[in-house]
Amino acid sequence: MSKRPGQILAAALVLILVTAIVVPSRGWMSEIIALLLLLMAVLVNAAAFGFWSGFGSALVALAVFNFFFIEPHFSLVAARPQDMVVLLAFLAAAGLTGFLAGRMREQVDSARDRALVLEVLSSASGALSRATSEEQILEAVIRHIATLSEAPVAALSRNSDGLRPIPGSLVPRPADLQAAEQALARGRVEIAIADGWTGSHLTFHPLPLGTGASHAIGHRLPEAVDRDSVYREQAIDTVLHQAEAALERLELGRKANTEREISDRQALRAALLSSLSHDLRTPLATILGSVTTLRDLRDGLPPEAQEDLLGAISEEAGRLARYVENLLQMTRLVAGSSVTLHPVAPGDCARAAVSRALRAFPDAKISADLPELPLVMAEAGLVEQVIFSLIENARHYAPGPILVTGATDGDLIRLEVQDQGQGLPAPVTQWLATPDLTRGEEKSGLGLPICKGIAQLLGGRLEAVAGPGARLALILPTAQSAGVQTI
Repeated sequence: MSKRPGQILAAALVLILVTAIVVPSRGWMSEIIALLLLLMAVLVNAAAFGFWSGFGSALVALAVFNFFFIEPHFSLVAARPQDMVVLLAFLAAAGLTGFLAGRMREQVDSARDRALVLEVLSSASGALSRATSEEQILEAVIRHIATLSEAPVAALSRNSDGLRPIPGSLVPRPADLQAAEQALARGRVEIAIADGWTGSHLTFHPLPLGTGASHAIGHRLPEAVDRDSVYREQAIDTVLHQAEAALERLELGRKANTEREISDRQALRAALLSSLSHDLRTPLATILGSVTTLRDLRDGLPPEAQEDLLGAISEEAGRLARYVENLLQMTRLVAGSSVTLHPVAPGDCARAAVSRALRAFPDAKISADLPELPLVMAEAGLVEQVIFSLIENARHYAPGPILVTGATDGDLIRLEVQDQGQGLPAPVTQWLATPDLTRGEEKSGLGLPICKGIAQLLGGRLEAVAGPGARLALILPTAQSAGVQTI
């Protein structure tokens, strides 16, 4: 909205105030003082409200001085030639003063307006660069364009039911909806109609430009009487183009994630094939060899040898079952399986994993040092599976004592499995710090990838800890940090 009427009123009040001072005092006040006071009013109005306010004030001040101080009084006629010279000199001085002060004022206002526009552009650029969703982008566009146009903004999105207003934006009229539809259908900006004509008074910009746009932003153009209207229009166009770039960035990010998922599935397929050829070959060969020996030579074998072969069949069949379970779990993780999270005690899950490991590996030295830990939002079976797999991994690569510990770290809990071996290889430590599930190495088992995938599924992570031996920690957020009230 233009500030011009308010400026005219304020300038008039200044002149009225000065006139109210000089007119009652004209009996004893000299003409020089009256001229200076009126000239001061002109200077104040020009400096405060610009050149045109100062110029108008000069004409009014000239009329006041002529009417009350130049003979004949109470008329706009000058009887003496010298009075005419005084009036002309006053008009010249007042005009020049008003011109200089007004120009300075307009330059100051223009610089301030540009600074305000640049500040809005900087804020919009930062908000759009940080946006991670279309909702955040549209909210930033609405807020900053409303500031630049000094009027509410209409924002609409296309869905299966047609165009719907975005929450927080101006409720559109039927004419606005029609203009937005035309902007989206044509893929170009739909300019607002002039005042007095039937149609939308908003200029609609499709986002992004082109016939594939799904959003329309409608705004009023800054009024032409405002000195910074050109800057504001340019700033609005800049915000809209930045919004297009932000939407394009999101779309490219979605495509990149899709390509990454495809790449992960391909890597999984390669890992599964590698595991089938590496991890399954040994137990299958042992089982087949033992069965063949029993079938062909059973009558000639002593009972002790037969028991050894049956024990080998049983052990390798259990090993084979665990490999198959790992393969199935890895497939479900990469396929994007979801779980229902509820408060569980991580210490109990870790103790259950230790008990299970002692039953599965009776010759292993496994101990636990687990204090009372806060509840976490997880699935008890999955937490137990991670700790069990880490214990199994430690037993396989570093025979010796294995220690399971737990601790609280702010809003996180840590369940750690430590062995006394030579530590993790550098490539494994580097891989744990990435979001990738598969390691892309030949003959790399699926134990750690499954543990890492479960940790990510539960909203946590698997982390390598520096220290003697290999130390792997499952880190999960507490239920309280997730906003769940616990007793």
